[in-house]
Amino acid sequence: MSPALMAQEEQTIPAVEPVNSYVQVTLNDGTLKFGTLMSINEQEVVVDIAGLGATRIPKYLVDSMNVLEVDAENVEAGYAFVSNQATRYFFAPSGIQLDKGEGYFQSNIALNSVSYGFSGKFTGGALVGFLGGGFTVKYGGQVGEKTHISIGGIAAMDFFGELDRPLAIGFVNLTRGDNNKNWSLNLGLGNRIEEGVTSYDWSSYTVTTASSYYYGERYIPAGQSRTYWNPFIANVSGMLPLTKNMWLITENHVILPALEREVTQDYTGSGEYSVGRQPYSYYRLPDPTVIVSLGVRSYSRGGWLWDYGLAGVITDGEGFPVPWFSFTREF
Repeated sequence: MSPALMAQEEQTIPAVEPVNSYVQVTLNDGTLKFGTLMSINEQEVVVDIAGLGATRIPKYLVDSMNVLEVDAENVEAGYAFVSNQATRYFFAPSGIQLDKGEGYFQSNIALNSVSYGFSGKFTGGALVGFLGGGFTVKYGGQVGEKTHISIGGIAAMDFFGELDRPLAIGFVNLTRGDNNKNWSLNLGLGNRIEEGVTSYDWSSYTVTTASSYYYGERYIPAGQSRTYWNPFIANVSGMLPLTKNMWLITENHVILPALEREVTQDYTGSGEYSVGRQPYSYYRLPDPTVIVSLGVRSYSRGGWLWDYGLAGVITDGEGFPVPWFSFTREF
């Protein structure tokens, strides 16, 4: 069988012709075409593409065709959803889910991730970078005409053993809008901030002789306690179409200490010089961190998306800019 006939046989075309629907046509080479379906027959698919008008696509070149839910006002304005990337912003997730069988690979070289829609309500993924790796999950769906909600989490561990436990964040988010224009509120809670105040248990102690003559005896307390805080994360993000293949994106985070707790541990020091001595420390909450970002996402022929922007990280009253860049390939 010729390659052309094989491609035609394997193509996925809806059984009911969705004429006048807004569609995504995927060609055999991965190129995506978007527009209003005008007609379809055994030889060709005719799509009205913004800026090009009626475009005839030989059917043997078509791998699949999907009907997209896009507001009529967006289509008339020349704005159209051209990817499944409404499921995320620069990094933060939205409440919109991948469809079953959809996926994407995203990379900024230092951090690489892959996500896949196992169903219309469950998305799973993995990430790996120079410092560590982990996985992500998200479950949810559409609950109204323009309302989406989801819950999920991310867990990661470094390759060098600097973290004594995986970093984990659980979240819930609400998204209003459609695949082309939306905003999201995301609330999350992390497992631990690695800061805290140490106090010692002197209900009993052990006396030991120091190795140096000048320091004399040392006293080892029965144990120690450390105070920790869990990080609470609030995120507001949004995307707005600028042209038919470019969007304005903003992603903004506030990270605050929350859920103070005390953990009892074995003593880890080498001994104190007097009974009842406490380390020199004072009660101090970790500083809040604010991250604001603004940038654009552009879609290029061949199915690649490019995100680039600038983020400002503000902590302890001081801030510094961080450039952001990533590229994404859908599959």
